[in-house]
Amino acid sequence: MCRLLIAALFPLLLAACNGEGKYSPILNSEPAADSVQTHIPRTLRLYYSALPDVERSNLRLAGPQGDIPLRGLHTMAADDLMIEIMEPLANGDYAIHWTTVVADDPDEYSGVVNFSVELAREDP
Repeated sequence: MCRLLIAALFPLLLAACNGEGKYSPILNSEPAADSVQTHIPRTLRLYYSALPDVERSNLRLAGPQGDIPLRGLHTMAADDLMIEIMEPLANGDYAIHWTTVVADDPDEYSGVVNFSVELAREDP
């Protein structure tokens, strides 16, 4: 019985930890982590285990040509952070660098969500 309980809880424990064994409140993102986008994303949206404090949060998007301008960090009250991408993204690899404080937790959390853009090229 105890082994079954441990086996059932192990995936939940892994999901609550990042690669270094530390807790991270991030649950999901748009674009999804490690995804390949075939359409240009216009916004970034990160979902957390509790409502993030917008005033104590930051999102930065880095790409092949450096940092991409963003504007309008806000929440849609769905335990998320959302921001508009100001320039169209070109093909390449991108990293969303995030920092936030969630709910009543005084700790600051940070991480990176990676994704790629691969747009079909039109022949002349």
